[in-house]
Amino acid sequence: MKVVLSRKGFDSGYGRIPSPILPDGTLLSLPIPTSVPGRRFADLSRAGFSYEQVITDLGGDQVMAAGFCHLDPDLRPGDVEGWVPVFGQVGAAQTHLANQGVGVGDLFLFFGRYRQTELVDAHLRYVRQAPVLHVVFGYLQVGQIIQGEAVRDYWWHPHAGYVQRPNNTLYVASEHLFDSLMPGVGTFAYRDDRVLTAPGHALSQWRLLDWMVGTPISYHSAASRRDGYFQSAAKGQEFVVDANPGVLGWAKTLLTTGT
Repeated sequence: MKVVLSRKGFDSGYGRIPSPILPDGTLLSLPIPTSVPGRRFADLSRAGFSYEQVITDLGGDQVMAAGFCHLDPDLRPGDVEGWVPVFGQVGAAQTHLANQGVGVGDLFLFFGRYRQTELVDAHLRYVRQAPVLHVVFGYLQVGQIIQGEAVRDYWWHPHAGYVQRPNNTLYVASEHLFDSLMPGVGTFAYRDDRVLTAPGHALSQWRLLDWMVGTPISYHSAASRRDGYFQSAAKGQEFVVDANPGVLGWAKTLLTTGT
C-alpha cells in the first residue's frame, strides 16, 4: 500500500494567497484559477462563505476571483446528478504516480498552504503575524482508476476535458476507508497534528516525524532529514511513501481521531 502526500490549492504561483483557516477551524482549500470555462469561484461556498468573497476579502486578485477555478480534488458532495468524489491527474505528475505504482487501495492525503483568519466587520482577514503553514486538509482512498474515453462519464470534473491527453487519469474514492464504516473520502478541520510545518520554522520545513527517518519518500533523499526538521521538496505535486506500520499509524491518527 502507498500513502501519497498531494499538494493542492492556492500556492505562490497559482492564486498566490494562502487558503484560509476559517474562524471555526474549517480548512477552506481554494482551488487554483483557470481560464477553462467551468465552475466559477462564485459558484462555491463553505461554512457560509462564498469563495469569491473570501479571495477578495483576503487581498486576492478580484479579476481572478470573478473567474473560473479548477476544482480538483473534488471531495465534497456536489450539486450535479450522479456526482462522486474524484481526484484527477495528468502529464508528468501522473507519470510519477504511475511509476511509483499508485493504485486501488492507496491513500491520498491532500495538503496545502494555510493561514489563520478572523472575522472583522463581517469580512475575513488574516490574523496578524499568523504563520503560513502546510496543513493536511483532506483524504481520498482509491476505489477505482478511470482512464481513456470513460473519463467523459465524469463530465462535471475538469479532467473530463483532458480526454485527448494520453495519461489523463481519475482516481475515484472508495466507498469506505480501510474496510471501516468511515467514508473513503473526506475533509478535515484544523488540528495541530494535521500541521506539517514544524513550529517556528519556514513553510516547507516540516516536523521530523518518526516514520520519516529511514523511510523513502519520492522527490526526497536522506539529505531532506535535517537537524530538527524535514526539508520538503519544492518540486513535485505528489510525494509517495510505502505504507509501513509507522506511516500507516500516523495516517490513521489524522483520519480517525477527533474532528
